[in-house]
Amino acid sequence: MPAQRVPFRSLGLNGAGAAVLLFLAAVTAVPAHAADCGQSTPWGLPEVTDRHGIAVVCHEGYPAGLDRVAREPRWVAYELTAEHDLGCLPRNGLSFKVDVLADASEQGTPNDYAKSGYDLGHMAPNEDFAWDAGEQRDTFSMANVAPQVPGLNRQGWERLEEDVRGWALTRGDLQVYVGPIYSETPKTIGVDKLPVPSVFYKIVVDRQTGEEIGFMLPNKVIKKGAVQPWHAAMATVEDKANISLPEPPNASEGSVAWTEDLQVWRAAHKSACMN
Repeated sequence: MPAQRVPFRSLGLNGAGAAVLLFLAAVTAVPAHAADCGQSTPWGLPEVTDRHGIAVVCHEGYPAGLDRVAREPRWVAYELTAEHDLGCLPRNGLSFKVDVLADASEQGTPNDYAKSGYDLGHMAPNEDFAWDAGEQRDTFSMANVAPQVPGLNRQGWERLEEDVRGWALTRGDLQVYVGPIYSETPKTIGVDKLPVPSVFYKIVVDRQTGEEIGFMLPNKVIKKGAVQPWHAAMATVEDKANISLPEPPNASEGSVAWTEDLQVWRAAHKSACMN
């Protein structure tokens, strides 16, 4: 279930006691749901290497590094397993909301996207969490979204998300990192002047073998075909995104092409969702 904030009064604190707790929370900056971040980031949290301040938002299924200046996530990390790869819950009735686990002033709002021509593009896809209603709902967070061209979000990017689900079915336990890359002078949208990424990256790591594969897709129309032309080395992604991503002790650069058979995944998903 999503994290719940606990009022000070329910802890039996008031006055000086509450003030001390507020001070300790400020100086230690322990994120809500910190215990769940460990499952999603077994080798530690990504680190942003530029000077922007990052607020770590920890949901049960994923943590996000929310850029306090851009008001968008610089990274989102999550685990995808074969067990959770065939979720069937619909997204009907779900909509993006300001994340209650982060300061509202450090996030955009759905209104920023109105008439902008950009989709609210999931970083951690809702379908990867469609096995659990609470975790799927958590993906509809403004800490998990960035402006995407519809022709990318609904085509090439969606195909890459499907590929990852196909790999999870055949390989097993995957670690995924995803986020935006900005130009020096990005276009902005909305009252909050949210920057529009020029590129989106995705790094996928096989947790068992340590093999990793990466992609950088420009924020433009990319048809729903093979995404191998957008393959990028992890070092290139880190350099362009100004980020340092954690790796397993046995990390190794994967081949340009990981084998996937989406027909197998689609058949398995259809079968699972008919039961």
